[in-house]
Amino acid sequence: MRWSLRARLTAWYSLVMIAVLVTSVVAVAAVQDRLALERFDGELNRLLLTLEGVMRTEFGEGLTMDASAAEASVEVVAPDRTLVLTRVDGSLLAMWGQPFPRDWRPVLTQPTIATIVTEGRRLRMMSRPVTHGDHRYVAAAIAPLATHESEHAEMLTALGIGMLGALLVAMVGGWVIGRQALRPLAAMADQATAITERSLGGRLTTPSSGDELGRLATAFNGLLDRLAVVLHSQRQFMADASHELRTPVSVVRTTAQVMLSRDQRSEPEYRESLTIVAEQSARLTHLVNALFLLSRVEAEGLPLNPVPLYLDDVIDECARARRVFASQRGVTVETFATAEIAFVGDDSLLRQLVGNLLDNAIRHARPDGRVTAAVTAAGAEIAITVSDDGHGIPSGQRERIFERFVRLEPLSAGAGLGLPIARWIAEAHGGRLLLDHSSPEGTCFRITLPLR
Repeated sequence: MRWSLRARLTAWYSLVMIAVLVTSVVAVAAVQDRLALERFDGELNRLLLTLEGVMRTEFGEGLTMDASAAEASVEVVAPDRTLVLTRVDGSLLAMWGQPFPRDWRPVLTQPTIATIVTEGRRLRMMSRPVTHGDHRYVAAAIAPLATHESEHAEMLTALGIGMLGALLVAMVGGWVIGRQALRPLAAMADQATAITERSLGGRLTTPSSGDELGRLATAFNGLLDRLAVVLHSQRQFMADASHELRTPVSVVRTTAQVMLSRDQRSEPEYRESLTIVAEQSARLTHLVNALFLLSRVEAEGLPLNPVPLYLDDVIDECARARRVFASQRGVTVETFATAEIAFVGDDSLLRQLVGNLLDNAIRHARPDGRVTAAVTAAGAEIAITVSDDGHGIPSGQRERIFERFVRLEPLSAGAGLGLPIARWIAEAHGGRLLLDHSSPEGTCFRITLPLR
């Protein structure tokens, strides 16, 4: 059986109270017993001093040992005590007061304080040898401990009852306090249960925002905010991806339906239709690959494969591969490098990073314009810049161009995923991708990578 948090708190609180109360009762009982014995010992000591004073007086009057003991037994009255006088050889001089075995003898050689048991009774005894001139004897006083034991038992009973009462109050108080303290937690659990993927606007509330429950609610609400952002981003991603995929799929399907609507088609018609299908398939393939890459990035399932390489060679090869596409628009692609720049990174991803920027630059450059890619190393950083001489990016769109599926030209052949992928690749290599500047005379993107 698994106890509730309230039951565990109450049990722990009760155990602590039991330990404290038991320790207190034991300590109080021990102290009371010691103080009572000290009080008994003080009374016995005063009684012995009185007895010794009387004996001394009788000796002063010239009485013998036996006569002095007899006089002392009459003058020193102690109804609840037993007084004993013996010679140093152990012979009894006198014994009076409470009945006591007459064959009992105190210690004859040294002062003694002890608790003795006689005939089933516990008694406190004090004795000491006394010398007065030529007279030597042993005096002893004995007191029953019944009264002390009765008081001690009454005290223990009272402490036990008080301990049980305090424990009961502690248990009830702990249960009530735990219930009151944990009630907001139960309410928060109910609120959390009511929050679903369709009602992400719900948040936890707590009466006090400054205690631990308030901190828990704040942290949980922050988690819900982040999850809501992620879920909204995923939904938007799915909607945008579906929209982008729908266009090439619709074109392919429509082309196929048109070609199949007649039994006979000419060869040029078939070629034109297959060309459209090939173009849309290539676009679809590029889009699916980009979506797959972004999905793996979000799931952190795309590890880098770092290898030694030269960034100037990477830029030259990327530019060479795109000069055919650039020549169709009359755009010139030029590269600049101050020297061989060594780097350790994922060759495939770095080529895709530079390639995406070059594709965008060529696409947005002026007809018969110019695109430049340069790489330099300064200090602890490597800088790669890709510039075009296009019309620039509107100021209101400069923050959005790194978002997914954002295209400045609605009819652009791209899917709006090149820059988000390029930024992730730069960040995965410990660098960053920024829009360096943009104006009606052109645009420049800057990649900075750590020199290592």
